[in-house]
Amino acid sequence: MNHLRWILGAGCLHLFLSISTPGPALAQDQDKEPVEPALSAEEQAMVDWIGGREGEMVDFLERVVNINSGSLNRAGLDAVKAIFAEELRGLGFSTSILPGELVEMPSCPGSDYTIDLADHLLARRPGSGARVLLVGHMDTVFPPDSPFQTFRRDGDTLYGPGVLDMKGGIVVMLYALKALEAAGELDAAAVTVLLNSDEEMGSLSSRKYLEEEARNHDWGLVYEYSGLDTMIRQRKGLGQARVVVSGRAAHAGGDHEQGLSAIKELAHKIVEIENMTDYETGLTVNVGVVSGGEARNTVAPCAEALIDLRYPRPEQGEAAVAQWREIFERVHSYPADRGEIPSESYINLHRPPKIPTPESDYLLNKTIAIGDLLGLGLAVDDSGVGTDGSLTQAVGLPTLDTLGTVGSGAHSNREQARLSSLVEHAALSAVLIRRLAEQ
Repeated sequence: MNHLRWILGAGCLHLFLSISTPGPALAQDQDKEPVEPALSAEEQAMVDWIGGREGEMVDFLERVVNINSGSLNRAGLDAVKAIFAEELRGLGFSTSILPGELVEMPSCPGSDYTIDLADHLLARRPGSGARVLLVGHMDTVFPPDSPFQTFRRDGDTLYGPGVLDMKGGIVVMLYALKALEAAGELDAAAVTVLLNSDEEMGSLSSRKYLEEEARNHDWGLVYEYSGLDTMIRQRKGLGQARVVVSGRAAHAGGDHEQGLSAIKELAHKIVEIENMTDYETGLTVNVGVVSGGEARNTVAPCAEALIDLRYPRPEQGEAAVAQWREIFERVHSYPADRGEIPSESYINLHRPPKIPTPESDYLLNKTIAIGDLLGLGLAVDDSGVGTDGSLTQAVGLPTLDTLGTVGSGAHSNREQARLSSLVEHAALSAVLIRRLAEQ
């Protein structure tokens, strides 16, 4: 117990001092930590009920993992959505579909970058207590042609697309709700579930729904993976950009001087963009995808790049956007008398930083304390990885966003989750929701 408190305190103290966020560091406020009573008979019954469903949970997870639901696979996402909707209706939830969106971005000829984002699932069940919003995402980063497609189990380790990020988390959420229903406790809270289909794309169409629901609830719980049993207190904001440079084609041997290379211009821009990274302030910029040109012996008439931004403070994001616009608009590689070489761009700060508040620290600390009762060794850290919890907290909803499975290798063919964390975190969530209902 003392060792756990030391991890919690030191971790949060480090975050508070190094990033200077509002809200008290937990280590400085230990005497105000919520004291959690021992599990009641009803809560222990829920924990025991979940403990007897491990095999059922694994089978259910295998079922949904084996359906490809990459962010642009509408058919797969619809199939997964139908499964979760049926389960939630079986628990007394009313369900509805929230429309996706067609997002158009500039692109070179022949590389259309229009994103058709699938619909989302909203489920509600009325209750007498606090209003709790549960959030998860059904999409993964693996397209239908990915070689990493199927579920596999090896002892206590589960492998497959989504076992960690985050179909495993939705299964944790679902079985926490099932346990509450089995114990006759689900009516204690007014529960809303929002499962979106575009989180891996930046929640570009679901953001408005998440923010709307967040404003009408008291607590937010997001079922992203928890690493190695680590609760995340603070997250960086995220931004993305797509820039397209238009040059002028010419024969590389017979008419080179008449050409304006879009690749050459984009290369100059990339150097300036990458140089924006500042590890001391925590801001990082990454040009992750580059393409362009038509042939080896043709001066490139078009080139394009996708860019990622991570930033700890809101003002850093706004400053980065202003710098991006200046870099995109300025021509770096040719004098003005050579002709125009314009750029088009799409820029979106799609996730604000998740900045701790006294209320979110209370929720975090409460969860840690319940974890103690269940024998879990939950640590605390910060992260540069984005989640929808950043969106809900930014509009005022105290949110904890690492309630899903434990594991590693997200976004790779090494993705894996610890089987036992399905039961452990479903029990944690069931007790947490029951106690939040009484707030």
